Amino acid sequence: MKACPCHSGKQYMECCELFISGKLLPKTPEQLMRSRYSAYTVINIDYIGRTMRGPAAKDFDKRETENWARQIEWLGLEVINTGIQDHNGFVEFIAKYAKEGVTEQMHEHSEFHRKDGKWYYVNGKDPSISVPIRVEHQAGRNDPCPCKSGKKFKKCCAVKEK
Repeated sequence: MKACPCHSGKQYMECCELFISGKLLPKTPEQLMRSRYSAYTVINIDYIGRTMRGPAAKDFDKRETENWARQIEWLGLEVINTGIQDHNGFVEFIAKYAKEGVTEQMHEHSEFHRKDGKWYYVNGKDPSISVPIRVEHQAGRNDPCPCKSGKKFKKCCAVKEK
């Protein structure tokens, strides 16, 4: 029996193969992410394409993705954190792989959305890259609070900032 590439500790036929073959739908973002990882390892790019929406699907090139996947030797998957809130979910993971003999890793915070009972991968970001926050206007102490609470800034968000 073959161990599942997603490192769940289960056999492939009892784990990700059920999702990749279409026998079952992933019930959580983590199950979808693990099955997508496994799909890359077995080079099932059709599954990768079927499980995307939004920005991820917009940039998806099946041929390019398949060529890339054929050059990769997947070495392991570590799930760091997961979460679900309503129809949105996330999975933070590290996937290790070798390309042309060089070991690399992909650290990603993946975003998932559920639509009509199915989870889809919609976007992924490197969690080590921070995005600067641009402040348009800093309220004065006696100005109305920008949060629109109706209070003066000094009695509302200025207190929270301290």
